[in-house]
Amino acid sequence: MLKKEFINPHPMGFTNTVVCSNNGTKTIYVSGQVGYAEGAVPESFAEQADIAHRNLIAELASAGAGAEHVVKLNTYVVDLDKERSKAVSKAKSQYFNLPNQPASTMVGVSALVMPELLVEVEATAVMDE
Repeated sequence: MLKKEFINPHPMGFTNTVVCSNNGTKTIYVSGQVGYAEGAVPESFAEQADIAHRNLIAELASAGAGAEHVVKLNTYVVDLDKERSKAVSKAKSQYFNLPNQPASTMVGVSALVMPELLVEVEATAVMDE
């Protein structure tokens, strides 16, 4: 039987992390994590990329998982260009440095939920219970 666990629900009506368990396997869905920490959004794109990945790792940890369990990583970048792509890759490499990398997608977007946000990262992870 499928069991769902909603981790870190947000007061604005969404859940940051949902764990679905069935037959000994946990699938973990982490919603888009942005470069927001300690009540602030840094102006630097590179800092936002690092914070977004750090926030993603923290959400995975709240579900008992780590970067090694991620099978799909989606990144959304405002005004995507070569420089921003490199900054995302650098931030990602700090947390995802295993030989087997997750399937990854990077998409350029015109905006995120708040105008000062420049990058958002979401993931799907799979692990044994």
